[in-house]
This record gives sequence, C-alpha cells and structure tokens, in this order.
Amino acid sequence: MTQLVESTSKLSLGPIEGSIAGPIAGRMAGLGVDFPVMIAPMVGISHVAFRAMLGRYVPAGLKPIIFTEMLSTRRLPSERLDSTAELRCTEGEKSGVDWFVPQILGNEERFITPSIAKLNTLNPWGYDINMGCPATHILKHNWGVRLMGDPKYAADVVRMVRACTDRPVSVKMRGGSDKICDLNYLDEFTQALEEGGADWLTIHARTREQGHEGRADWNLVGEIARRRKLAVVANGDIQTSADALAILRDFGADGVMVARAATVRPWILWQIAEDLGYEQVPLGREGERAPRTLAEEGREFFRACLFLIDDLERYLGDHPEDALKKFSFFAATGARWFMFGHAFWAVTKKPKSLAHLRELISDYRDRFDHPLKARIS
Repeated sequence: MTQLVESTSKLSLGPIEGSIAGPIAGRMAGLGVDFPVMIAPMVGISHVAFRAMLGRYVPAGLKPIIFTEMLSTRRLPSERLDSTAELRCTEGEKSGVDWFVPQILGNEERFITPSIAKLNTLNPWGYDINMGCPATHILKHNWGVRLMGDPKYAADVVRMVRACTDRPVSVKMRGGSDKICDLNYLDEFTQALEEGGADWLTIHARTREQGHEGRADWNLVGEIARRRKLAVVANGDIQTSADALAILRDFGADGVMVARAATVRPWILWQIAEDLGYEQVPLGREGERAPRTLAEEGREFFRACLFLIDDLERYLGDHPEDALKKFSFFAATGARWFMFGHAFWAVTKKPKSLAHLRELISDYRDRFDHPLKARIS
C-alpha cells in the first residue's frame, strides 16, 4: 500500500512552459487535457452550485474536468432539463468554456441511448460510466460496482455509450469488488473496457468493502496504467496537493481525481497548479497565492461557504429547501477536517432560508478560529 505524502511543499516535476502540458500530462494529453487533475462525481455534492464554487478557485487558462453527481439513465429520459436540479449547468459549462462530465448509471441500451441524446444538448466534454458505487440500492439494478463482476458485460455497457457519442467516454471503478484488490482480474477487466471503446479509466484504489476507509493502493493504479494503452487516473485518499503530485511523479498514473477533500479544500486545483509552476491565479485573486497554512485554509473555507451559498441562490434558488439540504450535506463532508466540525455542521441545519444561513456562517466564522487538519484517516 502507498505511503501518503504529508508535506505540502513544492515538488519539481520538470520544466513547464506556459501550461501544465508536457512532463505531467501523460496520455490524457491525447484527449486534449493539459491539466490532468479533476474533481470526482460525488452524490449530493457535485451539483451545479458546487461546480460553480469550484470554478472560482481555478486559475485563469486552466480547464480541469469536473464531474456531475451520478445520474440514473432510467430517470433521465423523462426528466426536464430546465426543472431537474441535477441537470442544471452553468453558462460556462453549456458553452464549452468549462469542462464538465455527466456520470451515468445504467446497463440497458433502451435507457442509455435517450439519456445520452438528452445530455448531449448540455454540451458536456465527455461521459463517465459508474462502475464503482457500492450502495445497496444501486447494486440491485446491476449498476455501480456490480458491473465489475463480468468483464464482457461491462464492456458491452461501454459499447452502448460509445455508440451514442463521439465525445470521450470514461469508466470510474473500484480497485476490486471483493475484499482484496486482485491485480490479475483488474488487468482482465480494464483490458475488456479498453477493447469496448473506453477512452480512459479512473480507479478508486480501494475495494467495495473498504468504502472510503483505509489507505488507497496507488501502486495498483500505476501497475494497471503500465499494462493499458489508454489513460488511467488515480482516485482515493488524495487529500493534499502533495498527494496529487506524488501520484503523478512516483506512481505512474496519467492523472488524479480529487473527491471529498475538494469539499474542504475547493482551492486544491489552485494549489496543485501553483506547485507545478503555473503562474496564473483565479479571476479576482490577482496578486494572491493559494491558501497554504492550516490557519489560512481554515479562514478560506468559510469564504468558500459564502461563495457556495451565493451559487446555490443563483442556480437552485427556486428550490430553497433543497438548496439548504445540499449545503448541510456539503458541510457535513468537509467538517470532518475540523477539530469540532460537528458543531459547525449542526449550525448548518438550523436556518430556514439561504439568507439566514449566510448570517449564521458569517457569525460562526467571526467567533472562532478554525484551522484545518492536514488530513483525516
């Protein structure tokens, strides 16, 4: 298992000339991706307001891939783009200025085909197939990690999606569906996906049984990357910029996908770009550096919370109760990095309006110091 990197100091990966391409872009560059760091699909979190808030921390000129939360192909054909919260996009996403990727759940062509046709109107950069979710209600449909039980069956699902679009198609999977990561089976499985038409893969380097617990096996991802022609991205346990850079430098992955850490460090893409030598900063942050110390990050977290409230109001303001629930779920995830995060999360459950939430967050920020933990177990 990998040894996690504790330092957040700058790592040298070689010269960078004007962009992130070159020594670290790997095979993702073949898909036009110069910055191979992305934000994962997260249920209840990766909605349009969260993606918009993340965009506030992306340095000018970079185009990271940011995923939607998983979308059911059984529901998509009958859902309305203008009223379904999970299908809303920013103007930058719809115009192609910002890259986003819908993650779909499904295994039947009769649902996948009309779902992709509907999503095509939103102008996504690509599509991702969920083969990693371990939730029981997902498994009963033979979706999620259940698809990892049969390489041919999983490859057929890739072919269904591939037949519907000329955009990049990826698969997000687990390191194993049983109690251990079986390298030989994962080799067979990823080869089948490659032959089925997948353009790239993301491996959450934990098993189904591990969930989000324990250390992710980044060595496993690197080994699969060496055996495949397509790009292979690592996911799992990436909590700091140094983690991401170590994966790119030392473990042979073609990219990294940050998940839950982005709820507490939405500026992590800024940190990574800065550590790679990229000199541009996010719009409106001219003359600043990315937050670095735990105290700086603690202060910035509450700024990000207020940004998120603004974006919830802008994109989901017609569903205020749902917007409040989304914020509380976001806070519950990120609060794990704070010493007394449960107290902050409790505050987020009290307000009856976004305006009231804004007041409570501002008051909580001003009354206490909130340094982050470097990482959680």
